[in-house]
Amino acid sequence: MKKILCPTDFSKTASKAVEYATHIAKRAGAHLTLIHVVHLPIVDTSETALVASELLGEQMRDAGEKLKAQCMVIEEKYGANRGGEFTCDYVLKEALLTDVTEHLTKREGYDLVVMGTTGCDNTVEEILIGSNTEAVIEEVKCPVLSIPASAEWADITKIVYAVDYTSDHKDAMTEVVDFGSLFGANIDVVHVVKEASSESRAEGEKFWNSIKQAYPDVPMRFEEVVSRHRDEGLKDYFQKENGSILAILRREKGFLRQLFSQSLAEKMTYQAEVPLLVLQGHKKQ
Repeated sequence: MKKILCPTDFSKTASKAVEYATHIAKRAGAHLTLIHVVHLPIVDTSETALVASELLGEQMRDAGEKLKAQCMVIEEKYGANRGGEFTCDYVLKEALLTDVTEHLTKREGYDLVVMGTTGCDNTVEEILIGSNTEAVIEEVKCPVLSIPASAEWADITKIVYAVDYTSDHKDAMTEVVDFGSLFGANIDVVHVVKEASSESRAEGEKFWNSIKQAYPDVPMRFEEVVSRHRDEGLKDYFQKENGSILAILRREKGFLRQLFSQSLAEKMTYQAEVPLLVLQGHKKQ
């Protein structure tokens, strides 16, 4: 991991993401870029255009000062740009967040996006990781780590990776292992089934053997969890095993609605407590 991108709107939630991104960058010896985007609506008269231009200028100046101050804190508190351990800078753009993040991850080699969850609607996707975060995940091709407002940084000791038994989960395992190796984290590979069967056990054993052969020296274990609801099974396992990060492979738009139920969101949403590492599967063209 060489370059990390962290969007911020200077909110409390975003500050949690900045903290996570800073610790990860320091551990990886990576370059961290904080980014803030300003987007104003299209105006249709010269008078409103003038007002919008003045407002844009004020917002850009204010955001620039805040970004500079955040970078200074990262330098003073964590040692960025002082001795070569890791580096930090910032980007300020008048644009759409999705456009900028797509460009930077595709053209300038950023290989992880860390951002806070900012759900603002009552759909499962927006409750879970926020509309902005979901929009970014839809556009970029690198992993996205979403950090909930309630998260408190602690060393990453266990990653829970939710899998089925397909080959793309094996491919994505490399990213989970690479991320976990930064912290010496244990990895629990978890598959949830509605009911145990000899067929599922045999399939699981075959999958697990292939993973062990590929990563013989990585501290990991495999668990098949029986639960009527995949989301509930993952939630219970994550809490019971004191997980640090939940990793999930994204295949297509809307996957969160299929993975997480409305009832779970009403009881205890993942947004409230779980850092979520979303890995990118093969996207349809």
